[in-house]
Amino acid sequence: MGFVLPFKISPCNLSNYSPLKLTIQKNSFKGKEEIESKSQLKSFRNITLLQMQQKSESSLGKNDWLQSFFSTQAEKEEGELGKWKKVSKNVLNNTPIPSDKDESWRLTPLSKLFEMNFSKIDFSDLPSLPEKFLIQTAPFRAVYINGVFSEESSNFKNLPENVFIGSLKDFDENKKEEILDLLSKGESGIDGGFFPLLNMSCLQDILVISIPEGAVILDSIHVIFAGFSEKKTVNFNPRLVILAGTSSVSKIIEHHVSIGDAHYFDNSATTVLLEKNSKLDFTFLNEVSENSSQISSIHVNEQKGSFFNFKSLSFGGFLSRISLGIDMNGIGSSCKVNGLTVAKETQISDFHSRISHNFPRCQSSQLQKNLITGKAQGIFAGKIQVQHGAFETESDQLSKTLLLSSKAKIDALPILEINNENVKCTHGSTVSDLDENQIFYFQSRGITQEKARYLLTIGFVEEIIKGLPDQLLKRVSDFINSFL
Repeated sequence: MGFVLPFKISPCNLSNYSPLKLTIQKNSFKGKEEIESKSQLKSFRNITLLQMQQKSESSLGKNDWLQSFFSTQAEKEEGELGKWKKVSKNVLNNTPIPSDKDESWRLTPLSKLFEMNFSKIDFSDLPSLPEKFLIQTAPFRAVYINGVFSEESSNFKNLPENVFIGSLKDFDENKKEEILDLLSKGESGIDGGFFPLLNMSCLQDILVISIPEGAVILDSIHVIFAGFSEKKTVNFNPRLVILAGTSSVSKIIEHHVSIGDAHYFDNSATTVLLEKNSKLDFTFLNEVSENSSQISSIHVNEQKGSFFNFKSLSFGGFLSRISLGIDMNGIGSSCKVNGLTVAKETQISDFHSRISHNFPRCQSSQLQKNLITGKAQGIFAGKIQVQHGAFETESDQLSKTLLLSSKAKIDALPILEINNENVKCTHGSTVSDLDENQIFYFQSRGITQEKARYLLTIGFVEEIIKGLPDQLLKRVSDFINSFL
């Protein structure tokens, strides 16, 4: 039954206001609401005004956070980057700060992030990168600590001919325009929303990795963004651009880590361009401290016949989020997206993805696994789009979650948008605890309950973590074992 209020109100929660009583007259077909007394009407309006005041105060707090953020940034950058910073900041000024009113952020609590009060980074006393983060099978290494390139920890020895890893300032002048043009596109660009705009508004440099046409690089290129802060809370905004030339084959690892128990906000953005028939294995790792937050915006532009193999592992930060967008802009392009989210205690870990089939005969496959315990929250929102004219599309998407405690939470939203016929598309989501029958089976063969839970959990994630370097496999295994 519908009803009409005698005045306009905004939505609010009235559960804590017992003196207010609303009654509905049932003698009308449409129905109407009757306020029992003028005093109750006044009380109702006061509640609405109070809510508006609280909203205003909350917005003020977020604006203070933004002011704190920009107060730590370096002086204005000149040249092309300076122009992009200016444009981005102008757009940012007209972009609302994310809140639970925004569809893409309504499931992701940001209050703890907006409580961070930032200080300037002391660049005179930055440490070296601990050896535990180095990967033996990735000899080519670019290391940034608090957003600053560390020549001491990096290694470009024996880099294959014509492969470029370095600053945009040192890149081929004839190709710089192509790099800058990519900054406007997708999830990591100007249209990507608040956080990529924030990243671009603070640009000091861009790390460029360029793989030449026909190159085959069997060893991984390891990009490490490390954060360090002993006493103060800091922020930095790394940006990476990857160009995979025609028919090239390469492997890249983007690795976010913390040196010690650091307090910081790492707001990164990555843009990938795959030329015709190129292949890229891209691994994203988040191992930041639990006192830090890591948000990554990633956009991939695939050309005809290219293949993008993406793997993500996220188990760091009190708040982490990956926003991944893949545009298949060529006939026969394909991608594989596998991800693992591990969250414990009060961690919040979010994975948003958009895979758009824009041309015919493209294929995509996505598998996301979530391991949530304690009072942690996991979020998975994966959208598969099949655009008009993208016939003979094949796509599958699946989210699987293990909730290992009664207070753990998962929000899983697999979404299909199909605007074309002659396609094969599936999606689904499952949520469960460890199977007690399987645990009993292990125990009946002399294996303890703790060991049985560990083996079943490792079995759950094995599909995602197989193929990782031994050092990473051990850290993932130890991390899982720490909360079982």
